[in-house]
Amino acid sequence: MNAIEFIDFSCYYKNKKEYITALDHLNFSVEQGELFVILGASGSGKTTMLKSVLGLCSYLSGALYIDGVSIDDFKLQNSNIGFIRQEPDLYPHLTVYENIAFPLRTIHTPQSEVDKRVEEVAALMDISWLLTRKPKQLSGGQQQRVAIARALVKNPVMILFDEPFSNIDPALHTQLRLLVKKIHDLYRCTMLFVTHDKTDAFSLADRVLILEQGRMLALGTPQTLMEKGFLE
Repeated sequence: MNAIEFIDFSCYYKNKKEYITALDHLNFSVEQGELFVILGASGSGKTTMLKSVLGLCSYLSGALYIDGVSIDDFKLQNSNIGFIRQEPDLYPHLTVYENIAFPLRTIHTPQSEVDKRVEEVAALMDISWLLTRKPKQLSGGQQQRVAIARALVKNPVMILFDEPFSNIDPALHTQLRLLVKKIHDLYRCTMLFVTHDKTDAFSLADRVLILEQGRMLALGTPQTLMEKGFLE
């Protein structure tokens, strides 16, 4: 079974009094455990695609299935999907520990298990020494590591990344890119990674979907797309 399947899927958004098509007749699937990169310029529909997977966009036609379930019936609140935004979006009044633990608190996880899971993901993200700090005491790169740890703490079956490194300096960008690859190798969960950076696409992806104005321009492995001149 595919983790995600778009079938002739078109999505729109409302701009004043008119409707604008954001995604136009998409047909592709994402395999279970795949690290799938969505590459495109600003306005190409990348974020809209992630929002569609989360059930947050109206659609005009076609179908979208998550783990074989229609998006019309899929209940995000009962799912185990991690979502990492461009901005870390941490709770400013909570410590790093409590930010990471928050998803486990919402499902009434025993304290001993909370401690264990927070310690594990904090160690993986190299932020164990920051657990007592508040977000305002962290750098941008540290905040993004906390956001990733929060997404990982429930052992998600799927993680969506919405240009998570676009506001981080190049050196940290490279470090975090390697970290995402490491996380995928360890967890083997399905990942959708949105980016405008061709290096991200080539370095991370099992396959890359290139979007242009809401339409599929190309789909394939990084090597295949590079040979065809799309990732030069």
